[in-house]
Amino acid sequence: MRSTFMRIAAIAAAFASTSALAGEVAIQVEGPDGKPVPGARIGLPELLRSEATGKDGSAVLADLPNGEVAVTVTAQGFRPALQTITVHGDEGNRLAVRLEPSDALQRAAQAHGEPAVEHLSQKQAYLKAIRPIAGKKPNILLVLFDDLGFGDLSSYGNRLIKTPNIDAVAQRGIKLEQFYSASPVCTPSRAALMSGRYPERAHAANHVFFPSSHPMATIRRSLGWANALPQDEILLPEVLSRAGYVTGAFGKWHLGDQPGHRPTDFGFQDYFGILYSNDMKPETLWRGNVVDTPAEKTDQGTLTERITDEAVAFLRKNAKKPFFAYVPYTAPHLPHFPNPKHKGVSEGGTYGDVIEDLDTNVGRLLQTLKDLKLDDNTIVVVTSDNGGDWGGSAGNLRGRKGETFEGGQRIPAFVIWPGVTKAGSVSQEMGMNFDVFPTILKTLGIPLPADRTIDGTDLRPLLAGGATRHDYLYYTTTWSGRFAGVRDRHYKYRDIVPNDSPMGGGAEPYNAKPSLYSLDLDNEAHDVSAKHPEEAARLVAQLETFRKENDTNPRGWVAPLAGGAK
Repeated sequence: MRSTFMRIAAIAAAFASTSALAGEVAIQVEGPDGKPVPGARIGLPELLRSEATGKDGSAVLADLPNGEVAVTVTAQGFRPALQTITVHGDEGNRLAVRLEPSDALQRAAQAHGEPAVEHLSQKQAYLKAIRPIAGKKPNILLVLFDDLGFGDLSSYGNRLIKTPNIDAVAQRGIKLEQFYSASPVCTPSRAALMSGRYPERAHAANHVFFPSSHPMATIRRSLGWANALPQDEILLPEVLSRAGYVTGAFGKWHLGDQPGHRPTDFGFQDYFGILYSNDMKPETLWRGNVVDTPAEKTDQGTLTERITDEAVAFLRKNAKKPFFAYVPYTAPHLPHFPNPKHKGVSEGGTYGDVIEDLDTNVGRLLQTLKDLKLDDNTIVVVTSDNGGDWGGSAGNLRGRKGETFEGGQRIPAFVIWPGVTKAGSVSQEMGMNFDVFPTILKTLGIPLPADRTIDGTDLRPLLAGGATRHDYLYYTTTWSGRFAGVRDRHYKYRDIVPNDSPMGGGAEPYNAKPSLYSLDLDNEAHDVSAKHPEEAARLVAQLETFRKENDTNPRGWVAPLAGGAK
């Protein structure tokens, strides 16, 4: 063995001592205007190597063999360039590359418009048939955090971050331990929350929508992906506004930024906030369909407080009317901007400062309801759009935002429902955020749309301490938007399916394999399919059946029933 190591070392030393691997090439990449191109990918296919240019458009390739070397240069928006350079010695080798613009991506995007609107007339007929509800109606306050993890709150076990106001919702109502988002990322989850349907049915399952001016919006369109919610989806505020509710949304929308796809186009009479995530530019704040605050004047450090100011004003203005107040905060999504009033306060660092600022402002909302004597007639739902991102906590769960492990889709959730929930109760029954839509409608006696599948179910039995009405829940991948897993009351089967990002990444680790997990006893650390093959086979069959149904009818259209009800 020792002699083998000595021979290997001698061979390595021989290679290191020769000039065959001593060449160095300095590369400068420019665009047609002569300006440097940062982030260009320099590839050496024969050597299985690559580098990226820095901010100044330059890169250095070291340890190249003398002689001719093929170099490829690629950058978004430019045609690929292929050049050959002859390497002489270890210094003085330079290569200047000027890239030519490419319109291939734009042409591909132009070939794909937004997905066709298929059931707009059915939607219009359904909404037209809804009449204002007579009698006393419960108010609805729906608070949604952006990327709040399962373990980010005191009531879910966090020992650094203090959240007494949010936890107080659990003390007055019910805490849900097995509640899920319909996707591990923002847009698909919000589409499900508002529509009562899996995001695949709304062309919303492929990652997130981007500002229309963003390069990623062009990439999405080039792939045939939607970048706005189809206008024939029926959303909760549209139904409630027809039923006599005043509707307002304050915070992050993320379901489309163009006219026809904004909050006011889907039933919200009042809107203030940003149309996408706080890490997307421009950070413009809108009031209705008019710019309220230009991006350069937006202060994200006080944005949580400002969103709450708007929501509180809405509550006070409409205290004598039935209202639906939707408050989707932009925090704690990256980047983190602590409010100066809370900076350096939390033991959880900057992230804790952001969460504790959210807690303070949720307290303001709850206090407003109390001051207006509305707390006994207001349904309060507090939850997150998906699992926690880096910096947040998944608690004792495996995975985080972007993954179909529990940490990506199991989320904190609290509900106060006067006359339904019992103070201080806890449920271990499974539910999903798309249950909100049918639960509210059935409470109000409003029929569900008859022309489409509604995947959610009535949560009230669960909220009252009973069992879930779901036999199965399904997990959705981040990029490919495919159903990658299924769970029942005890077990979860997680499949391995393609999930590559168009920009690279997103794939599973090389040794990942389909697995069965016991959710009652484990945090997805151990595959128990060998121990329980019958459970694995049952869930595999269930997942395949559901996939085939979805592939056959992706939008989930159904034949209308007599009377337009479901």
